[in-house]
Amino acid sequence: MIRLLLTFPACLLLFPGVAQVNNNDGFWEQRSTTLSGGLEIGVPLGEFAHTWGNTVYGISANIAMPMRNLPLEFGYDFAWGRMGGEYSTPRPVGGLFSAVPQRSVDVKSNVYGHHGLVRLNPLRGDIRPYGEVMLGARNFVTRSTVSTDGGVTEDERDGSWVPSYGWAVGMMYGISRQLYVEGRVERLFNGKVDYVDPSTIAIGSDGRVTYEKLNSRTESLQIQVGIGLRF
Repeated sequence: MIRLLLTFPACLLLFPGVAQVNNNDGFWEQRSTTLSGGLEIGVPLGEFAHTWGNTVYGISANIAMPMRNLPLEFGYDFAWGRMGGEYSTPRPVGGLFSAVPQRSVDVKSNVYGHHGLVRLNPLRGDIRPYGEVMLGARNFVTRSTVSTDGGVTEDERDGSWVPSYGWAVGMMYGISRQLYVEGRVERLFNGKVDYVDPSTIAIGSDGRVTYEKLNSRTESLQIQVGIGLRF
């Protein structure tokens, strides 16, 4: 499955008809702002694969705006991925989270990506390959929430930020005057960071949440497939 997803963007970039111009009376010849979003798969690489090694599933979105008449665009890319979690409805009272009947404890570990981007997008037509460089940070967050029928009673977060940079290649294919589908692959490089190992999350009978942490570089390959809007 992962090999197939990796092959798809590469084949698109090598497609011989990248200069096609036949869509909607030249609308796809114009430079415009693009907004896209879709599903994302994160594949750990290097030390991250050895230390943690699980695929991350989530969503992503990016916006890019043209820089006057230059073939460059600048913008922002956001990503969210679920690393794991635990849910329980403990009964006895006591502990960090005082548990009573009808009270639940929900623990979720997520990773968020925030990157500025500069994109080289020189071609026009229905099919548009592009490449870009990215710079920003990733945030590994574990959130523990205690809820009752009356709403959230306690909320605790344990998070760490790590600088992040990388590159991306992608392909847009216009399917209407303003809509397009997009395939995209990112290669992210990150430094060392402490993050929760979701497989160690445990919720005691008293409602207390415990877990262990890992420390490693968190480099990954992000594979995205989605749909976008030009405006």
